[in-house]
Amino acid sequence: MSPLAILVTSLLAALSLASPVARQTPVCPWNGVPDASNFTLLSVSRADTSVRKPLALGSNGLPSPSSAAWLGTAESIDSIVAQNFVLTNGGITAYGSNGSLVGVSNPVATENGWLSFLLPDEGVTIPPAEVYCELFNTSPHGAEFPFTLALNGGDSDNFSLCKSSTSDEFVVVYNVVQASSEDAGYEWTTCTAVDVHVLAVTQ
Repeated sequence: MSPLAILVTSLLAALSLASPVARQTPVCPWNGVPDASNFTLLSVSRADTSVRKPLALGSNGLPSPSSAAWLGTAESIDSIVAQNFVLTNGGITAYGSNGSLVGVSNPVATENGWLSFLLPDEGVTIPPAEVYCELFNTSPHGAEFPFTLALNGGDSDNFSLCKSSTSDEFVVVYNVVQASSEDAGYEWTTCTAVDVHVLAVTQ
C-alpha cells in the first residue's frame, strides 16, 4: 500500500472514531446524527455565501392562532412562533421565547415540500415526524458551518428559499419543481438555492 493510501486510510479511520454518530437510523447516513440539543437554523445562499438569513417559524399569513407554521426567514415573518429547536430521534420540536414547546415537525413531501410544523394545543402531546438529520462536515480542512440540516434519508442539497404566493414570507421549500410551483403556493422566480445550517445555542 502506498504512503498516500495509508495516510487516507488513517484519516478516514480517525474521522470515523471521532465522529458523533450515536446510532444509524433510516433518516441519517454515516456522517449524520438523529439528535441535536438546543439550536437555531441559518440559511446560506449557495450562489453567494455572504447572503445569510436566520430562520424561524411563521404562520405564512394565516389567521392567528393557527394550527401550523412554516420555516422561513425571520426578517420576512411578521409574527415569529419559534426560533429555537431540538432534534430527537430525527424529529424536531420547536420552542417559544419562554421555553415552552410550541411545535413539532411534520412530514416533508419529496417535491415542493414545505418545512412545516404542527402547533398542538397546550397540554396536547404529539410526536414529531422523524424525517430530519444533522450532518457533519468531514473535510480535514474544517468548515465555517460544520453542521447542516438534512431530511428524507440525509438529503441536504435541495433546499430553496422562495417567496410565498399568499404572504410576504420567504419560506424554505425542499426540492422545488417549477411546473407545479404555483399549485404548491410559492413563486418560482424568487427561489434561491440554500444550505440550512444548524447552529448550537450556547448557554
